[in-house]
Amino acid sequence: MIDVGILDRSAPAPLHEQLAHGIRAAVLAGRVRAGDPVPSSRALAADLGLARGTVVSAYEILAGEGYLVTRPGGGTAVAAVARAAAPSTAVATASPYPVAPTPLVDLRPGRPGTTGVVDAAWRSAWRRASTLDVDSDIGDVLGDPALRAAIAAHLGRTRGLDVAPDDVIVAAGTSDAMLLALLALGQRGGTLRVGIENPGYPRVRRLLARLGAQAVPIAVRSTTGLDLDAVEERDDLDAVIVTPHHHYPLGSRLDAAARSRLLDWAARTATVVIEDDYDSEFPHGRVPLPPLHLLDPAGVVLIGSFSKVLSPALRCGWIVATGAVRARIVAAREDLDPPVASIPQRALALYLAEGALARHTARRRRDYRHRRRLLLEAFAGAEGLTLTATDGGLHAVVLLDDAAPGVEAELVAALAADGVLVAPLSGYAVPGAPTDLPPGIVFGYAAPSTPVLMDAVDSIIGTAGALTTRGRPSTRPAVPLDPDTV
Repeated sequence: MIDVGILDRSAPAPLHEQLAHGIRAAVLAGRVRAGDPVPSSRALAADLGLARGTVVSAYEILAGEGYLVTRPGGGTAVAAVARAAAPSTAVATASPYPVAPTPLVDLRPGRPGTTGVVDAAWRSAWRRASTLDVDSDIGDVLGDPALRAAIAAHLGRTRGLDVAPDDVIVAAGTSDAMLLALLALGQRGGTLRVGIENPGYPRVRRLLARLGAQAVPIAVRSTTGLDLDAVEERDDLDAVIVTPHHHYPLGSRLDAAARSRLLDWAARTATVVIEDDYDSEFPHGRVPLPPLHLLDPAGVVLIGSFSKVLSPALRCGWIVATGAVRARIVAAREDLDPPVASIPQRALALYLAEGALARHTARRRRDYRHRRRLLLEAFAGAEGLTLTATDGGLHAVVLLDDAAPGVEAELVAALAADGVLVAPLSGYAVPGAPTDLPPGIVFGYAAPSTPVLMDAVDSIIGTAGALTTRGRPSTRPAVPLDPDTV
């Protein structure tokens, strides 16, 4: 049996977290090694006098963090825990060839943790989907009926929406869904005019540029969110694209009063609201607010995907729309053909309908909340740095308090040289548009194992602390990193 230390039933920390901490400490101390099998959950529960569910929850945390690995047919074993390499103290030898640094950990935002996705339920769903007969033609341009029904049920459980399957349109992720919605919009004049958040998701403005549309930036404040006074001054927009649940990247959200103001303005000016509900599965520390679509189904187009809960590589998402807007989106989809193949749609339909996605999401939610706690603890004493945007999702923002000009770019470059990739906060601002965005960086905390993540966080805190304390940038050239990697 593994020495898991003392479990204190009177302690405020739940037993499953205490157990996970004990096993984690055993791995890091080398008392158990990579490849060593761990006891079955039933055996360890009996040995420790715990409920089996307590052990299962602890194993799920450790598997999500990368300390344990489940092998098909081979039980659960200790993973090979990789840690970021310490800086070398050896004297560098001259080389006639430039050597590019090898990235040790990619913390650019948008990457979920994929540990545990490929489990028995996942393999079963894909195996059964692949054995079904292939249709001779596209059956329904809106997507597989079973998948649309499963998505409608999923949105009812997770977001409180009473969605009809006919109002769900399958898309190839958020970008495809947004593009389709934009193509379906009516125009008031010769050019499509769309309000966008500033700062905001960089790909939105690139999509608008590809369409020849005009992007109208609307300021977002880190504390108060979307500038509704500026919104209400406009009456010439065809649409506005917003992330009301968890603004990307600043993390603010629209409260009930702000949502009412936005929807009243949209109804008064006949503006379509496109709601990007990109990471609502992972609220941390606050109660989720209902989607805008719930408040005004006819005026709000809801966009979502499996990118944050499973993987962006699936390229599968959805649009929910009703009424005249839905009719225009359906017409555009008929012209363009569906972009998601039938077998992935069938597999995902089975995966959702049998509750596997809900179970996987619950495991990931526990893992991300644990990681969030570690981040809050790590940055609590970091002088000159403010950690924000941690009330939901998979990313965080580090604001560089009172930093000198140029420190943000220098920090991104210095971290990249040390093998830690992050995104500059300024990269999310609309070029040329006024903004009071402070210097900072954005990083994701879901994809790497917890040891690698926390080593990288130590590098962020150390490097940022040194630069902000010194207060002046060096001559190190900035590394051009595109923040839009999601």
